[in-house]
Amino acid sequence: MNDKFQYRLSINQKDEIAQNLIDILQKGTEITKQTREFIINWCRTDASEKRKAFYDVWDIVLKSYLPSKRPVLFRACDRIGKNGKIASFTGRLECARRISKGKGSLIVCDTNELLKYEKQFYKKGEYKHTFYPLISVLEIAKAKGGCGFTERFLSEFIGEDEYIMRVDLGNMYSFRWRKNDL
Repeated sequence: MNDKFQYRLSINQKDEIAQNLIDILQKGTEITKQTREFIINWCRTDASEKRKAFYDVWDIVLKSYLPSKRPVLFRACDRIGKNGKIASFTGRLECARRISKGKGSLIVCDTNELLKYEKQFYKKGEYKHTFYPLISVLEIAKAKGGCGFTERFLSEFIGEDEYIMRVDLGNMYSFRWRKNDL
């Protein structure tokens, strides 16, 4: 028997969750139970357990959501994977360093530079370089008394300062961690 977490969603559920994620930040819509479960499952599963359903939802969101804030984002990884992969980034360099334990690679993305011409050259539903600030949803939930998330979950994952983004190595910088012997 397979002990791995199996997360499945219908096409309709994927569309509903994606639209709710977008509406939370654009219209102030309440977080639905289904979206809350999606976020919890996303945050609690490691990369080896993430399945197609997760990536399908994020693909819909990333093609349709254009963020207003443009932070510098970081991703720690053992090795740099393929272009176009949807992955978690953080807005805190210290968080990326802690995750990497000072080994592997660091991807850095200046989203202000990356998204400078996105609205001009692409239309909603076809965006190529956007990201989604999951941290903003968690902060909204905390400010509204939790919205069904536990206080422990919010405290743990707000500290991760997580953003969802497609890896685009042509528009990002990659570095190797180096031990400082000074």
